[in-house]
Amino acid sequence: MESRVVVLMFTCFSMAGSKIHTLEYIYTALSKPVGAPGVYEFTAMGILDNEQIDYYNSKDKNKIPRQTWMSERLDGNYWDKGTSSRRSKEQWFKVNVEILMNRMNDSRGGLHVLQWRHGCQGEPQPDGTLAFLSGFDQYSYDGGDFLSFDPGNLRWIAPVSQAVPTKNKWDHSQTLNQYTEGYLKRECMDWLNKFMSYGEKDLKNQSPPEVFTRAKTAKTPGKLIIHCLATGSYCRDVEVDIYRIDFGMTEAGGVTSTGIRPSEFSAGGVTSTGIRPSEFSAGRVTSTGIRPSEFSADGSMAKTYQLKKSIEILESDLDLYRCRVMHRTLDEVIVHKWEPESDQGTTITIAVSLVLLIVCIVAIVAVFLVLRRRREVTSSGSSTTTDTEMDKEKLRNGGSNGSSSSSSTGSDDPLLNKDKSNGSSTSYNTETESK
Repeated sequence: MESRVVVLMFTCFSMAGSKIHTLEYIYTALSKPVGAPGVYEFTAMGILDNEQIDYYNSKDKNKIPRQTWMSERLDGNYWDKGTSSRRSKEQWFKVNVEILMNRMNDSRGGLHVLQWRHGCQGEPQPDGTLAFLSGFDQYSYDGGDFLSFDPGNLRWIAPVSQAVPTKNKWDHSQTLNQYTEGYLKRECMDWLNKFMSYGEKDLKNQSPPEVFTRAKTAKTPGKLIIHCLATGSYCRDVEVDIYRIDFGMTEAGGVTSTGIRPSEFSAGGVTSTGIRPSEFSAGRVTSTGIRPSEFSADGSMAKTYQLKKSIEILESDLDLYRCRVMHRTLDEVIVHKWEPESDQGTTITIAVSLVLLIVCIVAIVAVFLVLRRRREVTSSGSSTTTDTEMDKEKLRNGGSNGSSSSSSTGSDDPLLNKDKSNGSSTSYNTETESK
């Protein structure tokens, strides 16, 4: 439960299909170890449009790439400096989480979390670059807002009284506030443009998503449920829309969605979540949201996503609907239509079911005949007792002397049979350190 609080403390800005791009860094420090797998006292990560691009934790103490293009485009010097910066931040957080615990009167124990999140958002320009749209620099304590920077007025906002001393100290240094503003508007944007350029080139070398459509008979007579699936997308911003003639259908029109789900990669090859059925409810959209696939051990393995949307329609209106898929790897929009389920498929299903039923009946009859034959053989020999059978009977009754005994160490004793063996940019670190 504690680890879930850490993961969900911040939500990302960028949504699938948005033209706004975001670069952000999130640092998380725990007041003590929790002993849960994958949860560390300090973690730091860079995130580009909801995609993790680098990662650091207090156990391995190395800043590593989370995208193939990050490892290919940035040399060892970048990662060495990044590692040094993250280690410095780890020490800064270790000291300050204790300071905040005392300030919040939480020094008696319990798990407490200090997080820092900063970054910038850019808007595409006609020349292909991104122009600064907004910046953010925020701190939270135990999931609640603690301190945030106001770039427009070059000041810090303290929503709780315990943050006022820090606000006053940082606002007193206009050099610090000007540097913070400069980082958000210039240096962060420089990296955002650079990373978008690197990622875009890498993405263009990837295959576009595949699109599959299916029309399924609904429970209501005269209606169909149509599905449109886009899978194999190497970026979250794949868009799937269902159109009736030229009108895009929405939640109000009855569209449902599984949300974007990962196509999961493993070290031995590709596995996929496959096409999963939607959960339908009248006039209501359901969605699992956008979920990234798991990273490989070195953090550099590529990921793909899939998204499926569905809607229930009149069977007679099938020709009016189209599925449209947009993705940055596509030169043009993919448009698919649906074909009704064929009677041939239903006939094949029924035929296969009948064959399986006949096989089962034959097998049952065969087993019955074999058992009946065995009983007849046993019955025919029941009037005589062989010497071997008499010897067995003596053993069961206690041996040749006829005495009856029962062993307390029989092999069927479950206790005795049980096995007893125990078996970022580093220049921003200056601003962080000065805080």
